[in-house]
Parts: sequence; C-alpha cells; structure tokens
Amino acid sequence: MPRVTVLITLYNKGAFVEEAVRSVLASDYKGFEVLVIDDGSTDQGPERVSAIGDARIRLVRSDRNTGRPAAANRGFDAAQGEYVAVLDADDVMRPERLSRQVAFLDSHPDIDAVGSAMSVFGSKQEFWSWPADDRLGRSKLLFGDPVCYGTTMFRRATLDANALRCDESWRSPGMDFLFLLRCAAHMRFANLPEPLTHYRFGEQNMRHGHDPLEVKARIYAGAFRILGIEAGEEEIRLQLMLHRLFRRVPDAADVVSLANWIAWLKAWNRETGHFPEDGFEAELDRRYRRLFFLIADRRVVAPIAHMRHGAGFTVGNIAYLIKVLLRRLLGWRPDESATPASQVPEPVRGSHIAALNA
Repeated sequence: MPRVTVLITLYNKGAFVEEAVRSVLASDYKGFEVLVIDDGSTDQGPERVSAIGDARIRLVRSDRNTGRPAAANRGFDAAQGEYVAVLDADDVMRPERLSRQVAFLDSHPDIDAVGSAMSVFGSKQEFWSWPADDRLGRSKLLFGDPVCYGTTMFRRATLDANALRCDESWRSPGMDFLFLLRCAAHMRFANLPEPLTHYRFGEQNMRHGHDPLEVKARIYAGAFRILGIEAGEEEIRLQLMLHRLFRRVPDAADVVSLANWIAWLKAWNRETGHFPEDGFEAELDRRYRRLFFLIADRRVVAPIAHMRHGAGFTVGNIAYLIKVLLRRLLGWRPDESATPASQVPEPVRGSHIAALNA
C-alpha cells in the first residue's frame, strides 16, 4: 500500500499533464501512487497519461465533465495513501517535495496539512509563499488561503474523519479557498519555506479572463455562508474594499460604512472565536489603513473621513494629503473614473497567493 497518494485532477490539460506526472515519478521518495482523476477530458490528456506506462499511476476516467470539486472528491475517496499530496495538472513538483512533506508530517503529529512556497513560471516569473505558522495563517484566513491547495499534503485520516470534501455545486474559481475554509475548523496548517512546486502561470489557469471583482464577490458569498454570516451585496461590496476592489473610488460615506463593517467583523469574531483575535484585528486594520493613499489621490473629503474613522491623523497621512492638495492647486486632476493600478489584485505575493489574498 503506498504511503502517499499524489492526486491530480485533469480536465483538458493534455498539453501539460505528462510533465506533471513525470515530475512525480522523478520523486526521491518512493512510497507513492499517482492518482489521476480525469473529468471527461475531450483532448488527449488521458491517453498521454496512459502512454507513460508506469505501474504507480492509477487513471480514473469519467465519461462526462462533473466539475473540479466533484473530481477532487472522487480522488479523496479513491486515495490509498496515509497522506494525500495535491498537484495541479499543469504544474510540476520538485523531486524532494514528497520526502520533505512526509518528514514534516511524521515529526509534527499536531499538523494536518503542510504546504510550501511556490515558484511561478510561464507568462510570469515570481516567488510566492504562505505563512509558516498556523496562527498567522489563521489570522489572515478571511482574506486568503492558509496554504496553497496545489502545494499541500493532507492527512487522509483527518479528511475522512471529518467528512472534509469540496462543495460539488461550486463551479466557479475559488474551490480551493472554500475547501480550506471548511478544513480550518478541523485542521492545523503549516508551510515549508522552500518552493517545492512550480506553478505554471498562463491562459490555462481557471481565473484567466474573469473579472476579479465578480470572482471575489462570488467567493465571499460562499465564504460567508460557511462562516454563518448573513451578508448581502452591501456587506460583500465593503469586504471587497479591503482587497482594494471597487467599481468607483470610495467616497466619505463608503469610508464610514467600511469602518462600521470592520467594527462588526471584530465584534463577531470576539463572540465566535473563528480567528485569532489579535492577528485578525491587526489584518483588518492593516487593510483599512492601506486604502488611505489610494483614496487621498482621488478624493478630498474621503481621506479625512478615513483618518477620523480609524486610521488616525498621523504625520505621514497629513503630509501626504497636503502634498496631494498642493498638486490639485497647481492644476493636477485625477481621473476618478479610471481603475487605479492598485485595484488589480496582486496574486497574493511575495508573501502569499490564492483565491482571495490580494
């Protein structure tokens, strides 16, 4: 019986899946199986997997496309290993990935899932990492993944004992985050600092071509349901401001509403204990404070409201606002209809990535 199942879900990524599978076969850890769950691919991906001809590969095929969450669940159900390591069909892993993660979980029985940093290749070259500490990752959990799903090795016993599976009705981007949000109630997370998986960035990614604001709005609707928060369009709109995502630059009324929303989230968390109180509140405050400069560039009254409602009249903020006002007196006018560059979500980076993290 293999100790590790490497789970790859496949749908029309035939151009990449052979490279992904071969990267697993090159592992310096030997006690594994490669479980490829094909979800009704219409390209030659399944045939390319079969042609590799290695007994360590199990290919499970479907005659129809059921969606990535359902395919992942079939993989979790079929996995034989004590540990389940996830790999996306268009990514590749380093030879030492399995041995490093197995050694970590073996020596840390209190940890249920361990991810790693990730290097990005393809149309973008970057380095992404996640919090090493469970408490820090949990503090930021409302805003992004505590681990990157595609780099993570899970204890199968924890998944099975708590019936932790993906929501099969979810057919939009964000499956990873919502699954991990459910897992967080039953798991402790950790991340290794080295990039053990290489992420292929390009047009084949599920988020390519989607409006980031609409994507995150749908994800938050799902996340708030999981957390038991009754949130409508207005609450989601305010939450997206904390990611610097909006259709128009917030005005003074928006700033006051956002400050009230943050106060509500803090009170809710103090009552429910979903997230570490100090870290969660620090992350909320950090995201609120960083809005000041974006707003000050494009509004006159809103930055004053921002300072009055939480950010404070700091020397730095006042100096920046005076600088902007002087520029306006000299004739400079911002284009308030334009999309500020900072609205475009960073892929949670330099220190984190994922569904929400920007």
